[in-house]
Amino acid sequence: MTRVTCGAWRWLVLVLLVVAGHVRAVGAQVRPDSAKRADSVKVAVPVPPPAQPSAAQPPARRDSVARDSIVQDSLMRARILARSDSVRRAIEGDTIKSPLAHFDAPPALEVTDRLRWRRDSILATGALNLADLLDRVPGVTTYRSGWLAGIHAATFNGDGSRIRVFLDGVELDPVEPRNGGLLDLTDIPLWNLDELLIERAPGEVRVWLRSMTTTSTTPATRVDIFTGDLNTNAFRAFLARRWRNGFAMQFGGQQIATQTGRVSAFGAEGTRRLRSDGESQAFYLRLGWARGKLSVDAFANAISRERDAHTPRSGFLALPAFKGQRRDAYVRIGYGDTSSGLWSQAIVSALRTRQDGTDSTAIVARDTITIEGDTIRGQTQHVVAVGYRATWWSASLTNRVRPRGGVAAHAPVVRANASWKWLDAGGWIERNGRDSTDRTDLFARVRPFSWLTMVAGRSSRSPNDTTGRPASSTLRAEVAVRLKGLWVGGGILRDDASFQGTLPLLGMPATTFGTAAATGVSATVHGRLYKDLRLDVVAVNWNAAQFNRPKTQVRTELALVSQWLRKFPKGQFGFNARLILDSRSGVPFFYGANEEPTKWITEPAIVATGLLEIRIQRGTLFYQYRNLTGGQYEQIRGITMPPAVQMYGVRWEFFN
Repeated sequence: MTRVTCGAWRWLVLVLLVVAGHVRAVGAQVRPDSAKRADSVKVAVPVPPPAQPSAAQPPARRDSVARDSIVQDSLMRARILARSDSVRRAIEGDTIKSPLAHFDAPPALEVTDRLRWRRDSILATGALNLADLLDRVPGVTTYRSGWLAGIHAATFNGDGSRIRVFLDGVELDPVEPRNGGLLDLTDIPLWNLDELLIERAPGEVRVWLRSMTTTSTTPATRVDIFTGDLNTNAFRAFLARRWRNGFAMQFGGQQIATQTGRVSAFGAEGTRRLRSDGESQAFYLRLGWARGKLSVDAFANAISRERDAHTPRSGFLALPAFKGQRRDAYVRIGYGDTSSGLWSQAIVSALRTRQDGTDSTAIVARDTITIEGDTIRGQTQHVVAVGYRATWWSASLTNRVRPRGGVAAHAPVVRANASWKWLDAGGWIERNGRDSTDRTDLFARVRPFSWLTMVAGRSSRSPNDTTGRPASSTLRAEVAVRLKGLWVGGGILRDDASFQGTLPLLGMPATTFGTAAATGVSATVHGRLYKDLRLDVVAVNWNAAQFNRPKTQVRTELALVSQWLRKFPKGQFGFNARLILDSRSGVPFFYGANEEPTKWITEPAIVATGLLEIRIQRGTLFYQYRNLTGGQYEQIRGITMPPAVQMYGVRWEFFN
């Protein structure tokens, strides 16, 4: 019994060893990566068909099993690579490319950066066009004939030629003969800008515009829709796209229309009071390529406008209707970045304006002034600039060439700026400007303490002898003291006697007149009043009123701008409320030496404007109310502005 039992145990052990060896051999054929891991990739494997009987199914060969394993491994590697490629493409989908060239922006030697706006903050001010932003500059007087489609213009110290606008380094010249050298600011769009800077030199105001440029390869879209009183309806859209090879494409357009053919409810049948309505279309295109320090871009902006005639109050001049276009375009090659190191740019620009139809306006007890229609004006401008910017100084040389009558008119400009500890200084020297005038600006800013800032400057203007205008100069000096979050300051403006032109754009005959020397006292208060509540006050009082300039101007803005970061730490909410009060005394206009001067003085006016904006993520709801009191006022003698006007809509940005 014992032998049998021992033999049985020996056979049992032998069978177990054979089974274990067979299991080990089969396990050696299993893929080593088939075991589960912490970051395994799951692959759907089809279920094999039921096994056939052993008589019908030949035994599997070892080499076929190896080939199947290799196939399965290659499929898994392909799936892993596809997944990694998709992740890589998602990361590369929002890469940042080199920006297109932008022109050298001058330093704003102000007490603070209150006259510089970036892309999001331009429209957040409630500005409908450039005139609303120029109202913040001491010495600037703006004029409006109506609502969105009306005339919008401005002068500095009473002279319209002292406000100059530059778009990407190209000066926007007022070549229209009907305007008399004055830009209609309605033709300058704000919605497609990256930056807007107002440089307040002692003798003139220079506005620097930088068109929008995209650097991200993620497509960006913006849509603006708004409506309001006076049958106002507007639509605006913008698309920007950048590719991985450095190519950029930006396109936008807008349509604005206000009610036409309105009549006064209290006047005679067919009266045209409170008119000057119309419509405007604008299209914008920018193409470019940039890689490293080299960039090439092309820009085009086309604006078409149609404005109704505006019949004034009895005894004053009418503003004729207008229908025409303005087109600005340029091609630029740039090397280097204007924010650091050596840079250079070459620009060829073209401007074309056209007026359709013939309009006339009758002056009471005088002859009829006729504005010729079908006038076409064109001009090219060639800009070559080179400069260098270091950590504490910068210098540039720019030459603007305007071919006129077969002769190339050169207007070279030298600019230099330096900053050293508490001192900032700069200069601008221009020879033979667009109006044949040499200009020199010298200015400095001193900041000996964190709570004290002093700004001083002098500008001189020397017209060519052929113009018959005398040389003149302007002085400016300001001092500001910081009281907690507010900067409180004051200054003096001293303007020499000079000759300047009338404003034909506003209905006056084209002529020149002399002005006497004048002195103005300015006062400013701007900064943080309490937490997110900000105050901005600008006041100027001259020793006497002169043509195109009131004796006293005061602009006050109270703004509550907050992102409420305690509740929305990611910045997905924004609140912007503003109350603006604009007050000015009467503005005298010059219509001729034989005219009664007291007749052409506007009545004093106070205009209040309210603005409310609420931003949620990338969408902004806005509401604006102009002339809150609803009273009648005028900024051009005899042309009554619209009563209270409300406008509301949405600005919405998308990133795909």
